[in-house]
Amino acid sequence: MLLIMEKETEQLDTAALRELAQACLCMHTRKAARVITQFYETFLPPSGLRMTQFIVLVVVALSEQETVMQLAEKLAMDRSALARSLKSLEDRGLLIIESGSDRRTRLVRLTKPGHQALAQTLPSWRQAQEQLVTQFGEKQARLLLGDLKSVALLNKSIEPLP
Repeated sequence: MLLIMEKETEQLDTAALRELAQACLCMHTRKAARVITQFYETFLPPSGLRMTQFIVLVVVALSEQETVMQLAEKLAMDRSALARSLKSLEDRGLLIIESGSDRRTRLVRLTKPGHQALAQTLPSWRQAQEQLVTQFGEKQARLLLGDLKSVALLNKSIEPLP
């Protein structure tokens, strides 16, 4: 009897896992994000930047001067993960992290080499963007972008479980 129950449980778990693998929005979003990131990165080697670093530089450039906390919110990133990215970019001289108005606040801004790195990388990004839009089709790319922006808004509207 116990053997039969174990087999039923195993089959149920396998079926549930198959369903999860087919329907899990998180799994498919993360996979798609990795594929798209890898696609963009095939165009970026001349700059020496990873796509994730390029995105951080873009947000910092658009912000002029932001706190680490504000950047983490804008990028929907964990502060410790962002801190590692910022440290790497600071070590390369692409941005500066300075003390803010109090000791707890850290401000981030681009350096001149950071601006230059963005300017040099932008044509490679444009090339990747154009090819990806062409592969998706312009209409599908616009729909996907709209969906992704809607998903990003969930960050502010979802209440965590207790």
